[in-house]
Amino acid sequence: MNVIVLDDHQMVAQSIAGLLSELGGLTVLGVCSSVNDACALIAQQPPDLLVLDVDLGGDDYHDAANFLHRLAPNAKVLFVTAIGTRFLPPAELRAFTIGVVDKTQAWDQLLNSLQLWRAQQGVPAISLTVAQLQRIQALAPREQRLMKALGHGLLNKEIARSLNLKEATVKTYRKQVATSLGVSGSQLVRLATLYRCWCLDSQNRTAATGSIRLP
Repeated sequence: MNVIVLDDHQMVAQSIAGLLSELGGLTVLGVCSSVNDACALIAQQPPDLLVLDVDLGGDDYHDAANFLHRLAPNAKVLFVTAIGTRFLPPAELRAFTIGVVDKTQAWDQLLNSLQLWRAQQGVPAISLTVAQLQRIQALAPREQRLMKALGHGLLNKEIARSLNLKEATVKTYRKQVATSLGVSGSQLVRLATLYRCWCLDSQNRTAATGSIRLP
């Protein structure tokens, strides 16, 4: 399944895209900051899902949503907004809306909406959960640093240099963390990438909205 993210806060949009790709297994066709850019991308390849910020500055989100549904009547929309439950999708889009996510809060709503949509499509549930992300924060500081390094795609020898450790020690930490989190080696890398997006997202949404409840 394919997704396009439209949010005029570029860093937030990139964080959302990372979560959808790494956690949801979706193919991100593009991350856009304007309706024109999104419509151009939609015209090339209509996505299965459009993640749409309600407040796009001078742009009107209706234009992107309506353009998508002219080309792909079965496509869905997931709204993100800083005004939370005060936003109600317009009547003409409610049948296509899979959720409304409060972007000033943790991404539980986004993940829950994605889970429900996947279930409706007959797609297996997401294997990596919010609980696993939160458990990372209970790890020892050195193990959290390891996870962030893994999330940047570093190899064991690169992690060893960056953390001033021996490569054998890094391998031991990886096994210990994987056991603590109950994941395989490959899942650990995927979870670490998601954790990096999660941490960046906390910083980015603070800059974009002024305040945030940390996950």
